[in-house]
Amino acid sequence: MRPLLLRSPWFRRVFAAALGLSLGFLLVAVWSWWQTYTVGVLATELREAFGRRDAAAIENLFCWEGVDAATRSRLRLVIQQEHELPVASVVVRPLLAFDRQSGPGLRPNLPPDAVIEVTFATADRLSAAYLAGRDGLFRHRLVVMLPAN
Repeated sequence: MRPLLLRSPWFRRVFAAALGLSLGFLLVAVWSWWQTYTVGVLATELREAFGRRDAAAIENLFCWEGVDAATRSRLRLVIQQEHELPVASVVVRPLLAFDRQSGPGLRPNLPPDAVIEVTFATADRLSAAYLAGRDGLFRHRLVVMLPAN
């Protein structure tokens, strides 16, 4: 025989609501952790590629979907200029409201989720900030800004 409390429809409804909220909170927490983890993996891969001075590995971290040859060539030139610099730090930071806005005449090829900031170990502490966007469920990639059409 079940206790009187377990037979109460009110108790069952409150229990179901609490269970649903708990599961929803758990899913949001797991999703948030996963997003943070995959951005961290991308930042680590970027730091390692800079450490090896491997321009091809840096280039492979970008999402090239929808990127025309001229834009890709310009970005390769920037990578070639930066890949020889020693890296002091690589930091992941959340997007600011400014980071979410497309530049004048530009649009991102992936919706940005975070910013990866690379500070180089130079006398003037040169730095570069890369937008990171989710490419599918399991990976983040560096975002390329494309001309808006």
